[in-house]
Amino acid sequence: METKSRLRNQDGFTLLEVMVALTIMIIAFASIFVIQDNSITATNRAREMNVVSMLARNQMTEIEYKLEGKTFDEMKKEDGGTFAAPYEKYRWQSKITELNFPNLGMGGGGDKSKSAAGGIEEMVSRTVFKHLSKSTREVALTIYWKRGSGEMNFSVSNLWVNLNQELVLGE
Repeated sequence: METKSRLRNQDGFTLLEVMVALTIMIIAFASIFVIQDNSITATNRAREMNVVSMLARNQMTEIEYKLEGKTFDEMKKEDGGTFAAPYEKYRWQSKITELNFPNLGMGGGGDKSKSAAGGIEEMVSRTVFKHLSKSTREVALTIYWKRGSGEMNFSVSNLWVNLNQELVLGE
């Protein structure tokens, strides 16, 4: 009889208290797991974007070296390829397009079409904007790679100005 009374007086946890404590621990560990998983995913995406931006910068530099000293007519309008190991899962595509600058006019306003100065300003304006259009190209570069079942891309562009472009006066 003495042992039964001793067992009743011992301090301890009930089954309900143990279950509540386990539930709290499981929720805490699950939250930590989700936070850690999100952190790993963000780190992998940041690493991937770092690689992609490095590849884009290097490829744009190579394109600029290919363009150096050449006229627009000598360059391929579109090009593409894949990167060497260990970046063979990435591919690139470049496109060179002519920019068309609008003729914004250089006059201050009013009707200058009847004066000689207005006609000269309009001719100079047309010549300048036509020259800018002929001497400027946009080089657009896109890097592609697979992520999961889809394909991701990252695009950059740069303006290439041919400073040796001949200025043609008149229409």
